[in-house]
Amino acid sequence: MDKTETDTRTVGLLADPGIAQSLANRVASRLETVLNEKYEDGTRWVIEVDPVSLPMNESGQVIVNKHVARLREKYGWEFVIYLTDVPQYERGQPVRSIINEAHGAATLVLPSMGVPRRRAVVRFFVQALHELAGGGKPPTRPTSLGRVLSVQVRIEDSADSGDHYDSIEGLRGRVLLVVGMILSNRPWRLVPRLSSALAGAAATGAFGVFYTSIWSMADYLSFRRLVLITVVSILVLTTWLLFHNRLWERPKGARRREKLLLYNIATVFTVALAAAAMYALLFIALLVGSLVVIDQAFLSFELDHEATMSEYLNLAWLAASLGTLGGAIGSSFDEVKSVQRATFSHREFERRNIEFGSFDAEEP
Repeated sequence: MDKTETDTRTVGLLADPGIAQSLANRVASRLETVLNEKYEDGTRWVIEVDPVSLPMNESGQVIVNKHVARLREKYGWEFVIYLTDVPQYERGQPVRSIINEAHGAATLVLPSMGVPRRRAVVRFFVQALHELAGGGKPPTRPTSLGRVLSVQVRIEDSADSGDHYDSIEGLRGRVLLVVGMILSNRPWRLVPRLSSALAGAAATGAFGVFYTSIWSMADYLSFRRLVLITVVSILVLTTWLLFHNRLWERPKGARRREKLLLYNIATVFTVALAAAAMYALLFIALLVGSLVVIDQAFLSFELDHEATMSEYLNLAWLAASLGTLGGAIGSSFDEVKSVQRATFSHREFERRNIEFGSFDAEEP
């Protein structure tokens, strides 16, 4: 065996399909660079990314340690780090990382990292690997502000499993978790799945653009009333999507009551953001359509005053609100399971029914 092979250390980075996989692919080369700069001892670090979902047990914990030996034997990985988008709990607290030096394995929980995703993944990955490689917990020198804002606490496992947990605690920790859950749900990916809703909204909105009574109404309504109509239309669409697609979460496992609250908050905001994004797309389309089709002189004649860009904006605004209400009915024709995949409980249900052999044959 030559020197290059002797000095090469390979890390298997497993990632749940979706945003976790996307982030893993984006940070893999950066991780190799950071590790090779950090360990200036001639060692060459290699990161191999494999998109896969590991099974969960009945308490909602991702199973990692029991599969590490098989993964290491099959792929030749020295360490295994799993990036998951499912929140994990230990002693009643959501955790950000789970590290087991004996197994050479770690789990990084994406939602607990909050908003700065790529940089956070790199930082927590390097910290976890530092511990797995025998370096112990890396020393931290937080600033005074950093100590005040910190929500992370180290927990040692009392079950003698060798696991170490970094939990996030308090109200700020829960807010951070909810924000991370919303991002992991990827609200922007839900919009294309609402094709029927978007089609219904576009048809209803187009009718409003070409109906002269809507022109007069949009011109008459105040700014506050238009804002109120917008909010109501988005709320109606959000509520319809939640109940028609049975998106209300009923999580299982540890901390069921807390999960019930956090999961449903994340789901409501996910759907609301998707509805708002659909509204924005509809508004832009109707504004362009009204500018192209409705002549300014004719609009001025119908309104009995000079029409400006403001009148076109109000017209598209009201038409988009009416169209969004029509989109709620159109959403009834969208595939329910496709919409449900944007929620945590559905993904947890699928993960609980995974058998390790179902992905054991895949190559990284």
